[in-house]
Amino acid sequence: MKFRLFAASVLCGLVFGTPAIAHEQLVDQQPTPGQQLEAGVVEILLDFSDDLIELEDAAGSEIVILDASGNPVNNGCAVIDGRRAIAKADIDQAGSYRVGWRVVSGDGHPISGSFSFEVTNDSGYVADPNYIFADCANPYDPETTSIPAESPQYLYWLLWASLPIAALAMFLVLRPRKSSPDKAENQK
Repeated sequence: MKFRLFAASVLCGLVFGTPAIAHEQLVDQQPTPGQQLEAGVVEILLDFSDDLIELEDAAGSEIVILDASGNPVNNGCAVIDGRRAIAKADIDQAGSYRVGWRVVSGDGHPISGSFSFEVTNDSGYVADPNYIFADCANPYDPETTSIPAESPQYLYWLLWASLPIAALAMFLVLRPRKSSPDKAENQK
């Protein structure tokens, strides 16, 4: 019986355990992944669960917007304002754009992510080729900076699908066992 209780507590700890250290998390963003925007000055707003650290010369924080060919359409600068990271780009080409971001969380660890959005240009908008959102000491350099891959959505479903399997395993470990007639006679 003690073994079953121990096994059940270990199984619960594995299934429902929380990480010991949690970094800030992205809680809201504009545009949302897959959102369709009209051409013009596109503003990327990333809101986090706690204040971010703004390092000297904007080191460690960047928001890079790439066109469908993988070419940057902004200088990669990320302006940090408390819990928010901001970037802008003047975009006139219709198509799919990918945003890669990296910021420094309040505990000093870098966190990063990426998402995509779409741009249409039904109005014939023409971008200003000299548009710069913010001066950066460390502009985006494709040779030294990589954009993280988007995390696949099936991983979240895989996590939730594993919970019934864990519950079944716990049931099998904790269920009462029927004693065989031979064991009952031997115990007398």
